[in-house]
Amino acid sequence: MRLLTRTKIEGLENIPEHGPVILAGNHAAYLEPVLMSVFPKRLVEPIGAGDFPFPDGIGAIVSSFGFIPINRGNLDRKGLNQALDVLRQDGVLGIFPEGGTWAPGKMPPQIGVALLSQRTGAPVVPIGFSGLQGAMKKALQLKRPKILMQVGEPIPALPMTDAGNDKSLLLEYSHRVLDAIYDLISQDERNHFPIESSYELLLENADAKQSNLPGGNALAHFLHSPVLLDSLKINLKLPVEMLYEQARSVDLAAMQDSLSAVMDYLKVNPAFFTYRLGMEEGSQVAVGIRELLFLLDKAAKAGKRVRIHTREDITYKDGRLESNQKRFVIEPGSQQG
Repeated sequence: MRLLTRTKIEGLENIPEHGPVILAGNHAAYLEPVLMSVFPKRLVEPIGAGDFPFPDGIGAIVSSFGFIPINRGNLDRKGLNQALDVLRQDGVLGIFPEGGTWAPGKMPPQIGVALLSQRTGAPVVPIGFSGLQGAMKKALQLKRPKILMQVGEPIPALPMTDAGNDKSLLLEYSHRVLDAIYDLISQDERNHFPIESSYELLLENADAKQSNLPGGNALAHFLHSPVLLDSLKINLKLPVEMLYEQARSVDLAAMQDSLSAVMDYLKVNPAFFTYRLGMEEGSQVAVGIRELLFLLDKAAKAGKRVRIHTREDITYKDGRLESNQKRFVIEPGSQQG
């Protein structure tokens, strides 16, 4: 890390030298777990994604170090118990309360950090990472990106109450942790966080008339989420290439195959979208895919073209408004090229 990056570390003295501790940081790229694991003076046991494999190169590094896999979006008692065991042995646990990297700065916290703190009496030490977006690529290109790891003061453990696992209390504590993490991130980094976003999907027929698709706006959100698309393509190696915007028209059958591959995966992991986009919008993604598959089936039988237009509007904390559009032209019997 010192050789390939210009890393500045502040506040390591805030990590208690003894007793159970939870290190909690923001997560936008691959390097935060590395920073969290190698710079503290105590051995850190990180929690990582266990619901699908890491890319080949990253997977080899992660496996060599070891981590506690968590099946995100599902009740994973084994992973939870492993994390509790680390803390009950006065160990140090590394966790990312947002639960992933698909929308840095916009994702609500998961309650795991609060639950682990409450059950073990472990304080939570917030860590803010800045400069991580694209840092790994720059590091491998020997451009030595600037990275800041700022460690904050410990947050006392969430006390046990007569209410037991009161979800509102757990969520309130988790938000407190996440707010403390954000306070440690550079202002420039926070300016790149979105504060509002909207998505729209419209279908266009042969007469250029546009119409909505049930679940279409949620489907547009998925199509404008490169991290989710890459997770399916790179991590899970699903044939979803047609869901990326294409320069030319795409074959209708190939588009059906890509959409069907997503639906088949949802049978194995039904929480893939609901965990990442929330229960309501996440459920609507599957609705949109089913409706589009039905429409494509009708178009195939009629030998008709289908056009899809999607739009993403994002407002950032610094006042910037960014709009992105995608267009898909889907034709029976056409060849991508």
